[in-house]
Amino acid sequence: MLSPCPNGYAEDGGPVRVVLAEDHPTVRAGTRAFLEPEGFIVVGEAACEREALEVVSEQQPDVLMLDMKLESGMALKAIPQFLAAAPEMGILVQSCYEDRAIICGALAAGAAGYLLKSSPVSELVLAVRTVASGERYVQPSLGAGLARAQGREPELQLRERQVLGLLAEGHTNREAAARLTVSVRTVESVRAALRARLGLVTRADLVAYARQNRSADV
Repeated sequence: MLSPCPNGYAEDGGPVRVVLAEDHPTVRAGTRAFLEPEGFIVVGEAACEREALEVVSEQQPDVLMLDMKLESGMALKAIPQFLAAAPEMGILVQSCYEDRAIICGALAAGAAGYLLKSSPVSELVLAVRTVASGERYVQPSLGAGLARAQGREPELQLRERQVLGLLAEGHTNREAAARLTVSVRTVESVRAALRARLGLVTRADLVAYARQNRSADV
């Protein structure tokens, strides 16, 4: 079993290092205020592509939180440049756009995650942690829509499969958290994300789905 990373910590045990690329200073300040209490370290900020590329090259962060639209325009085309400058880095795109073409374009360009700016703090933290661990994260409601548009079931992340497997075995949130060495709140967030991603309404629906689709990732 792979041990998931706790809040704010990378797979090597050190804190997850984040760069914020966002053209609104108040938004950057708010994001920093959300992340730092969770143990993440913001190692740089940028308002345009040029600044972001410089900071990423210098800091080699674990995650670049990238606003889709910077001062210099749409940032989609710059994603390959960011990855070339920091190959081990994951890019989490934050945007107001729900358009499937934009989401698919960001992922195809190399982004590891896509999150709406309206997302709650718990989902923001989960997304950053997931991308830092090398997994892909797409906001559940958006991911489900993409999967339905492509005529297939949503692809679950490793953490989601792990929680689903423990749920199928009848574990409580606290027991699942202990098994996965994460907080109870993290397990609750993952279960909420699973319900949204799978289009399920109640916990009973999720339990039934889990038992029908048992996971071997725990």
